[in-house]
Amino acid sequence: MDSLDWLALTRMGLIFGHVLALLLAAAAMTLCEHAIFGRRRIHLKQLQLAAQGVVLALALLWLTGLAVIGLDTGFQPSLLLAKPKLMAKLTVVTLLSLNGWALHRLAFPRFSQVQTQPMQAALLPALLGAVSAATWLFAAFVGVGHAATKALGYGGFMAAYGLCLLLACVAALHWGRPMLARRLQAGPRTADTQAGALLPA
Repeated sequence: MDSLDWLALTRMGLIFGHVLALLLAAAAMTLCEHAIFGRRRIHLKQLQLAAQGVVLALALLWLTGLAVIGLDTGFQPSLLLAKPKLMAKLTVVTLLSLNGWALHRLAFPRFSQVQTQPMQAALLPALLGAVSAATWLFAAFVGVGHAATKALGYGGFMAAYGLCLLLACVAALHWGRPMLARRLQAGPRTADTQAGALLPA
């Protein structure tokens, strides 16, 4: 019987944890969408809990992802730069993290009160939401996009990401923004008005 390869087992466990974190993120994102669009009024308490789930999932994705990168490359710059798919994924996930911060700090606080100019108030949340959705999906695509690495390279991956962002933003402005504006005009659920204090100001 061959001895166990503990390094390979560790890597396998980290990748499995990475997949579980991605599933957690998908579930939390679905709950976020339901909290915002599932009813006539925004459900702030559900949104807060779902957003915390997204933050946890993203932290786990960073932790497990960096651990795998450390095992594979030792974080040597020459090895990292020689992997265009990896560099594309790191770029996209960094942008995803920054966009998540903007959603929490700039967009979600608008949901806690009635907006007298709902279309204007809905613009930033709609665009940030579009960036979030497109970036999550593209990060997953890059994760399984090994077959396209030689054809695309880093520049090709980022060009495809830019196209995804453009399409997502157009869709958000055409369909998502009016739907969100109606909910901002109606205000959050009456039972949730105090939950607005729990959202970032």
